[in-house]
Amino acid sequence: MKKPYNNFDLPRQHLTSDHYVPSRARHADEIDRRRTLPRGTLLAEQQRDGLHIASNIASNVQSPQDLAFVTDTLAVSGLNAGWYNYAQKSDVMRRRLLLPELANDDEDWRESRSGLLTKAQEGLVHAAEMATVFAAAKTERKDTQRQTFLLGRHLGNVALELACVPLGNAPRFLSAFEVQSVAREKALETLERSRIIADQVGTNPSIAQLSDPDSPLSVYWRRNAPNGAYEAYEQAIEEFPHAA
Repeated sequence: MKKPYNNFDLPRQHLTSDHYVPSRARHADEIDRRRTLPRGTLLAEQQRDGLHIASNIASNVQSPQDLAFVTDTLAVSGLNAGWYNYAQKSDVMRRRLLLPELANDDEDWRESRSGLLTKAQEGLVHAAEMATVFAAAKTERKDTQRQTFLLGRHLGNVALELACVPLGNAPRFLSAFEVQSVAREKALETLERSRIIADQVGTNPSIAQLSDPDSPLSVYWRRNAPNGAYEAYEQAIEEFPHAA
C-alpha cells in the first residue's frame, strides 16, 4: 500500500515581481515614527495586524459562498506570506510544509470540513500571536532570523489547511493515499494561483495588506467578496485598534 502524501515542497523560486510596498505615511507623527523604526519593522507590524484581522474574519463567516472566498483568498495570501518569511531567502531549493491530514485508513477516519476549518482558525490565532512577538523583536532590534523561519513555516502550513477546507468529509471509498493525492493537487493549485492572482489584485497578495484598507488586497477584497465576507472584513478593521 502506498504511503499517503503528508509533505509539500514550497520552492525558493516562486514570486519574482509585483511585491507589495506599504503606502507612504501622510501624517507627521507617523512619518517621524517610521523614521525611527529598524528596517523591516513596518512590514512586520502590518503582518501582525493583518493576521489579527484574518483570524477575526475566518471566525465570523458562515455561508458556503463566504467561506469559499475567505478560505481561498486567505490561503493564497498566507502562502505568499509564508514564502516571504520561510523560503524566499533560503539556501536550499525548497522548504517543506505539511499537508493537512484528511484521511487515515488504519483508523478508518476522515477529517470533516468543519474540523479542518477549526484547525485553520486556531492556526491563524497562533500566527497572530507569533507575529506580535516577531514585530516586537524587530522594534527592539533583536535577531529575528529564527522567528522569521518559524512564523513563515507556520503560515505556510495554515495556508494549506485553508486551501484544503473544501476537501473535508472525503468519501470512504477513496483510500487515504487517494485523498492525500487530491490534497497535494490542491496545494499545487493554490501555489500557482498565489502567483497569477497578482494580475487581478495588482500585487502579490499577502496577509500584511489586510491591515491597510487601501492596499491592493483590501481593495480586491471589497470589490470581489460576497456580502458576508465583505462585512466580516469591515467589522475586523473596526474591531482591531492597530489597523488602518
